[in-house]
Amino acid sequence: MYTPKKVKILILSQLYRDGVLVVKLDKKNSRYSNLITIKLMKSLVSKGLVGEQFSWNFYYFILQDSGVDYLRKILNIPRSVIPFTHIAI
Repeated sequence: MYTPKKVKILILSQLYRDGVLVVKLDKKNSRYSNLITIKLMKSLVSKGLVGEQFSWNFYYFILQDSGVDYLRKILNIPRSVIPFTHIAI
């Protein structure tokens, strides 16, 4: 599936910022944005960079430690910036 580079960078930067991405699976009112996001995240799941959980028509994609390093390289993010889920309180 063709994904514009702007959209791909937007989705990946949102995943990196939050550390978790929630996408609703909506078969009746299928929009391309949800489908593009799900397929992009599934490709990262197959590489072992993101964990996947499906419950009640929602996909939960959780960024793994190896995925953090991969997204830093792709998005040119400095090592000082870390996802919200990796911040210890």
